Amino acid sequence: MTPPAQGPHRISFADCRVLIVDDSRFNREILSRFMHWVGIGRIDVAADGEEGLARLRGTSYDLVVLDIGMPVLDGLSLCRRIRQEPAWADLPVLMQISTANDPAGVKCFEAGASDIITKPINPGECMARVRLHLEKQFFFRNLSDFHRRLQSDLKLARSMQTSLIPDARTIATAGARHKLSIEGHFEPSDELGGDFWTLFDLGDDQLGLLAADFSGHGISAAINTFRFHTLIERIPPQGFEPSEWLSMLNRPLKDLLPVGQFATCFYGIIDSRLGSLSYAAAGAPSPMLFHNGQVTMLDASGLMLGVTNNPSFTADIVPFPRGASLLVYSDAMTEADDKGGHLIGEDGLLRLVRQCFPGGENRLARLLASFDTMAARPLADDLTAICISRV
Repeated sequence: MTPPAQGPHRISFADCRVLIVDDSRFNREILSRFMHWVGIGRIDVAADGEEGLARLRGTSYDLVVLDIGMPVLDGLSLCRRIRQEPAWADLPVLMQISTANDPAGVKCFEAGASDIITKPINPGECMARVRLHLEKQFFFRNLSDFHRRLQSDLKLARSMQTSLIPDARTIATAGARHKLSIEGHFEPSDELGGDFWTLFDLGDDQLGLLAADFSGHGISAAINTFRFHTLIERIPPQGFEPSEWLSMLNRPLKDLLPVGQFATCFYGIIDSRLGSLSYAAAGAPSPMLFHNGQVTMLDASGLMLGVTNNPSFTADIVPFPRGASLLVYSDAMTEADDKGGHLIGEDGLLRLVRQCFPGGENRLARLLASFDTMAARPLADDLTAICISRV
């Protein structure tokens, strides 16, 4: 008997290993021949379920072919034992059945079989089913390997992105130097995010705060944060007024960003000697200035970064006396829904600030705790919040 003509294969089965478990020597030989015709390179056989189980425990297989009726340990019992082992949860199991014993193969599928073939075995059908399950296993493993590599790469990228944001030591050092209480929070909605914030020591009396939010989220938005960080290193803010510096960043950023992508941005300079906050903004959420129990919404409108070569930024100078607190945040805080399905909005955030900011330290921590009790999770966008208070 010669093997039937075979069409082109998408993959090679030469490295695959198959286990045939059947108490009939004739059936084992016939099935082994079919496996050779498929192109399988390594074929093992076992005469009963116990022997098959022992081989499974000692060798890694890509497919198992079982006969339903065998001595010692029948095919149904062996299939159940296979499915009880987490390591074999995805191992394809092809069972041979007699239509007289199990017309629809219900018992086999209930036991965990991947597929069935009926006796007498049709060579073409048998080989087609074997190829199908080996190909599925091949692509499943490739997909699993790709997913593991992707998760590893995303974990590394997230670590790199987090390293761009001031750590606790940097925040504490800047706060002590400028007599400020500084709190910061960054929470990406995916593995990676499009939010970015940082601090700049501009001299004995001045501290700069930059917060940006790139359109979208995920990998593409995170790449834009890396681009932005590189620009900042090339064009540092020392010696420039806020609107002047944002204009200097905007020009190269427009050339770097893909069409349709942009960033909202807030950059402020806190001057402890003058007791002032000078800032420029590019379409950012309105920062909130809290002092003596009152909250003032700062105008942070203006055209986003990366949209045009001639942007128009909002710029202003406002008092920032002792006891004042500045909250800068991304729009995830106002665009989130509460647990009743209603938009939190600026009014909702204002209420939280009025409730949480009086009473001393840890203002941002208390605000975020209250936000968590209100907001529905998961958030649809990256969340960034920074609170700076003059002490």
